[in-house]
Amino acid sequence: MKNFKISDAIKTSVTNISFYLMKKKLSVSYLFMSFLFVYIFFLTYQVKGNPPYPVKFSLATREIVIQDTINHPEVVNPKRDGTLHLRAEIAKAVGPEIKYMPEWKAFGWFTSSDRVEWDVEVSKGGEYEVYLEWSVSDKEAGKPFVLEAGKQRLNGIVGRTGSWETYKSEKVGTIKLTTGRQKMVFKPNSKFEKDGALLDLREVKLVFMK
Repeated sequence: MKNFKISDAIKTSVTNISFYLMKKKLSVSYLFMSFLFVYIFFLTYQVKGNPPYPVKFSLATREIVIQDTINHPEVVNPKRDGTLHLRAEIAKAVGPEIKYMPEWKAFGWFTSSDRVEWDVEVSKGGEYEVYLEWSVSDKEAGKPFVLEAGKQRLNGIVGRTGSWETYKSEKVGTIKLTTGRQKMVFKPNSKFEKDGALLDLREVKLVFMK
């Protein structure tokens, strides 16, 4: 989490508004809530060079706290056409080293002991095309992976993207899914050296085959 000091511009705005409210003889609690609203507004929408961030007010420190973007596991629901977007930002990471990288919206530090899980609601049973969005260095490329959905498995090899900063989206195969709630797992399909890495994973997309 990051704490941001209020800039001079924000202080000036708050001061001007406070004088206006005091002239109107409004209550102290109303003044406080007005101050809080202005603080949150500026910090959410006017932090220079940054997109909006979720914020909260700490009563203990009387500070506005801006939270880093983190992944929040949640159920993956299908689109109207049955497509499933298994994104890193809504997945659960399991393992000793794997970490979510908010600046890339992807999981990195993916060792042979790590995996990613999603709780998925499947509305249409049948075959799905599987598209992987990932990045990897040429040195680490070529390791096997597996996508599991119940007893169904899709095996593949991590292809090259050119660098860790270059992401690529590509069809990697098909998998058969049954309807209903189920867990899907993406993980390495072999052991490799501890200082090695499988890939940086941003999304697994499943498209229902009509």
